[in-house]
Amino acid sequence: MANVNTSTDVHEEALKMQTSFLKTISHEIRTPLNVIVGCCDVLSQPDCDSETREMLVVQLKRSVRYLLDFCDNAAFINSLEVGSIKPRPNEFDVLFTLDFIYNSTKSLLKAKKSNSVCYVMNNSLGDNTTPVHLYGDDSLMCRAMVLIVENAIKFTEQGSITLSAGFCTAQDGREMLEIQVTDTGIGIPKVYHRKIFQKFWKAPQTGTKIYDGAGLGLAIVKQIVDLLEGEIAVISDVGVGSIFAVRFPVTRC
Repeated sequence: MANVNTSTDVHEEALKMQTSFLKTISHEIRTPLNVIVGCCDVLSQPDCDSETREMLVVQLKRSVRYLLDFCDNAAFINSLEVGSIKPRPNEFDVLFTLDFIYNSTKSLLKAKKSNSVCYVMNNSLGDNTTPVHLYGDDSLMCRAMVLIVENAIKFTEQGSITLSAGFCTAQDGREMLEIQVTDTGIGIPKVYHRKIFQKFWKAPQTGTKIYDGAGLGLAIVKQIVDLLEGEIAVISDVGVGSIFAVRFPVTRC
């Protein structure tokens, strides 16, 4: 009888997860689609002036980009979960990798037009002129760190965002590349520190500011870190910003 009950419980839990998943997917796709349809309706009107057109084009681009990012992240996390993505270590210049993370995300900050946010890179790995060659999967590292920086940009309205890197040693003696993202954003209540890495989970929002997002970014980060046998730590609280410290095992070349 116990086995029957256990089987029933598992089935009911699976149905709940499936319902929650479909509800989230529907919401995340329907919301930007409603914006796109609305913008197209207004743009099709003959009396739509140029100022309105410019504003609607911005909204269209933002909604389309959101849909593309959502579909990309959903497909990527599915590939991670079914095991079709494997680590592909190679030799790379970590200074070039850091520059890529910094410059690609800096453009997002400019697009947001948050002139009050200072975004800097604090590199303690070298003099920025001599390459530092390491062996590891820099592609997956980049993907994880870009997602963390994107979150910092989203939740930081003023102050600073700092991308920093250095070397450290794990408890088992492995050399680790530690990359930190520090921001002065809204912060994360300590009670949610473990939940933020769950797929489709988003913290309850308060106030008038509404933050978009499907709750996939940090779930992808956690799965990448686990796949690369790394570590991730979060230091954050409401109103004081956040620090995400990620450690990846690497080998010097």
